[in-house]
Order: sequence, then C-alpha cells, then structure tokens
Amino acid sequence: MENEALTALFLTQLPGFRLDTVQVEETVAVVATSIQATSACPTCGLSSARIHSRYRRHLSDLPACGTAVTLELAVRRFVCTEPLCRRQIFCERFVDGLMPSVRRSRRALATIQQVSVVLGGNAGAALLKQMQCRVSASTVLRAARLLPPIVRPVPEIIGVDDFAFRRGHVDGTVIVDLTTRRPIERLADRSASTLAAWLKQHPHIQLIRRDRSLDYEQGMCEGAPTAQQVLDRWHVLKNCREALERPLARDRTAIVEICQAQVPVPPPPRSHSEQVRRRERQQARQQVVDQVHALSSGGRSQRAISRTLHLSRGRVRAALTAKMPPPLGRQQRRPGILAPFLPSLQHRFAQGERNAGQLLREMRQQGFSGSRKRVAHWMQMRRTIPAKTTPGPYVATAVKSGSRPPSTHTVSGTSERAWTFQHLIWVMLRDQTKLDTQDQQVLAAIKARSEVVSCAHDLTQAFTRLMRERQSQALEPWFQSAKTSGLPEFVTFARGLERDVIALKAALVLRWSNGPVEGIVNNIKLIKRQAYGRASFQLLRQRVLMAM
Repeated sequence: MENEALTALFLTQLPGFRLDTVQVEETVAVVATSIQATSACPTCGLSSARIHSRYRRHLSDLPACGTAVTLELAVRRFVCTEPLCRRQIFCERFVDGLMPSVRRSRRALATIQQVSVVLGGNAGAALLKQMQCRVSASTVLRAARLLPPIVRPVPEIIGVDDFAFRRGHVDGTVIVDLTTRRPIERLADRSASTLAAWLKQHPHIQLIRRDRSLDYEQGMCEGAPTAQQVLDRWHVLKNCREALERPLARDRTAIVEICQAQVPVPPPPRSHSEQVRRRERQQARQQVVDQVHALSSGGRSQRAISRTLHLSRGRVRAALTAKMPPPLGRQQRRPGILAPFLPSLQHRFAQGERNAGQLLREMRQQGFSGSRKRVAHWMQMRRTIPAKTTPGPYVATAVKSGSRPPSTHTVSGTSERAWTFQHLIWVMLRDQTKLDTQDQQVLAAIKARSEVVSCAHDLTQAFTRLMRERQSQALEPWFQSAKTSGLPEFVTFARGLERDVIALKAALVLRWSNGPVEGIVNNIKLIKRQAYGRASFQLLRQRVLMAM
C-alpha cells in the first residue's frame, strides 16, 4: 500500500514517467523512466517520435520526512524530423516538474526562491541546510534572479520617498500604494528625470504624497502635472524644528547659561579622569571647528569641507553658524519610580520618620511596586546619624554626607534639573497647555532675557498650532510674520513653504500620510543588510516587492 501511494504521488507530481524503484539509504533515491511517446523540438516546435539515444538525469528534489531526496531519471534524445530546422537532435522536454539544464526539480527551485526572497543568501542557505537542501548562498541568490519581473498595478494615490543604497553616496526611490501600504516600484536613483519618466507611463495617478525634496517636486511637475501633490506633515514639522534650532545654535552658549541661571542645580562632582576626558573632547571639538573655519576662509564650500574632513554637511554647517562649539552637557535622567510618592516621603521625613522599612510598608499601601532598596537609598542620602539597625563595623561609614549631591526633587514631586539646549528645544516645540508650571515659568524667564528665543518660540508655536488644528487659512498671516521676523532661517523656511503652498494646504485638508512609505524604507534597510552588499538593483527590487 505504501509503494502504491508513493507511486501515485510521484506520477501526479511528475507526469510522463514510470516509477521503477525507491532506494532508502542516507538519502531517498527515486529511480524512474520516461514513457512519453513523442517530444516537441524546442526550436521549430515539431513533435518527433524518433529516439536518438538515452541518458540519465540526476536532480535534487524536496526532502521527505527530514531526508534528502534525489531523482534518477532515464530520459531520451530525439531526432528532429523537420529538414529546415537547424537543431537535428534535442533533449526530451517535459511539461511539468522539470526544466532543461537545471539540476533540481521545479518545486525544489520554487522553495529555494521563496526562501531567498524572505531571508536572502546567507540566512536562506543556513535554513535550507537544516531542511536537508544543501545549497550555497550564491545559489540562493541566483534562484531569486530567475524569478519573473514583478509588475503590480499602479493605483491613483501613491507616496514617494528616497532610500539609500549606500548612505550618503547612492540613493534610490521607492513608490508605495498608500491605500494598501505595499510597494509597487523601485527606481534606481532619486533624480527628477527618472521619476518624471515613470510618472508619464502612468497618467491616471491623481494624488502623490511627498516630502519637501526639490527633485521630487520637479519630477512630479514634469511627469504628472495634473496630479495633486501633498506634502508630508511630519517632514514639514521636522523642517520647522530645524529652523528653530539653527538661530538658537548661533548663541547656544549664552542661551544655555540663561537656562542654567533659571534652574541653578549643580551637577554631581566628576572624578579627575572624567574631567581630563571632558577637556580632551572639548579640545578635539574646538580643533574641528577651527579647521572648518580655516577651510571656509580659504574659499572652500561646505561640500568640499565635508569631503576633506570626513564630516557630515550638517556638522559643517553647524560649525560655521555657531560662535563656539556647544559645551558637553550631562544627559538628563528620567523621573524614577519614586517620583509619584515623593510628597508623602518628604512629609514623613519632616515628621521625623527614619525607618526605611516603615516607609516602604506605607508606600505599599499607596501602590508602590518598587524594591526596598529604592526607599533605603533615598533615606540613606538624607541621614545625619546611622540607623539603629546598622551593624557595628559599618557605623563609621554608614553616613557619607557630602560625598554625593543632595536630591534635586522638591516637596511637590517635580525635579528641578538644569535645562539643556535640547530640553529647551523640546519645551518650545511642545503644546504649551501641556507644560507644567515650572517649565512655563522658566521658559517665560528665558524669553524675557533673550529676544531670539522669544521670537523663535512665538513663530514655532503659531506654526505647530496651525498644523495640529489644520488651519489652512492661518498660513498667509504666518508667512508674513516669519518673513518680517529678522530670523534668516524662518525667512527661508517661510519662503519655501509659500512657494509650495498648494501642496501644504492639501496636507492640512487630506488625511493621507507618508507613514506607510517610511515603514517600507525601514524594511528596505533590513533587506539590504541581509544581502551583505551582494544584491544588485534587480535582486533588491525583487526581494522588496515580493516580501511586502
């Protein structure tokens, strides 16, 4: 019964053969013989029944029950009976299951192709090895290249964004269907001419979502002049943040001093080695700034300086606009697990309670889920005499007053940390109704002492408000305020948006976003890294379109 079932299964998968034997050793060897009466010539298509000779083909097939399977097939060569055909002898052709000049079955090749699309070369070869299908990474990638080109229908609503083949050097373009959130095409570069040529082939496109790239804008105007262009709101807000940071960065040191003067919290003391490393880093940064200014004074452009010193163009631009390199700041700490319970802790401490265990039991009743160590450490920082339960050998060192800075938490539970430059930017961008009282007071004091901060904050808040509330009618007044503000970065930002005001207003009215496109770009990065630099554009295109 088993042999009959195996015979039926084999004849179903490979029609035109007679099963002879099945040999099971280290691998399963299936021996079969071709029984086709005729075969068509691959050149002229004429069927022939004249047998010239016989030979054996050895192919690998899909594994069965964790064991590798090989096919040993007795096939024939035929003589073409067409006198005018240039091929006199041809090998037997089969309709299903087998391909000429390929040493594996069609279903085995299809499995390798699917694995290559999902995992790539090295990872795919490793998985296939566990499946008893031993192939190299190069074979896996070649199998993917045999796949037919994928052609997907182009919708009326698309999103366009760029991705990097090689970051900072070679870029490409990905086009995504915003309704299905799937990629439909990849272009070899991000030039306007390439995008325009592709758009001309699909004149039915009605809406295109994009960032503020001038190349994409030009390509869309040339290739799809009737399509509605829509700016991506996230990119617009990102450009607004950049316009906010640059004028403040020119006076960064002075602004940070104003911030720290409003919240005078001394940082924890540093060790001697930390101070030495800090000075070395500051000197290295100052040296880079001096080199950038020296090259700029010699007439070098920002791009040339970037290539010479191997720096990003953003860092070169920041070094040229800032009066001095920004100081090295200490990273802010996030509120700890004790933050919600600090008012009650402070109150009990003021009443004279010095038992950390008792405080922990009271906090447990209030919902505290932390460990006893947290409460004991908080109490240890405030002790002036050792605890009653302190062992005798440790009494002398139990209280280390002055070795660490006092807690910066107030009785109200808020943390008075010194403001950094990035924290100031975050506060200026955030919705002012969501700021606490302390942030509002400190920001108001900083604005009173710095005219640049005050003007930049007002412009930023007005713009982010109209973007949140989708107030397209408020754009024109904001443009006029920005252009008369005297801040060059906001003037440039406003003029760029004013030139693209139709796409900006569409972004405030329509619901479409470039979020799906950014997600596809992130997946492309993963697929690109899986190929380890071996993927050509065609192979990368196949993998992206098939894997998503």
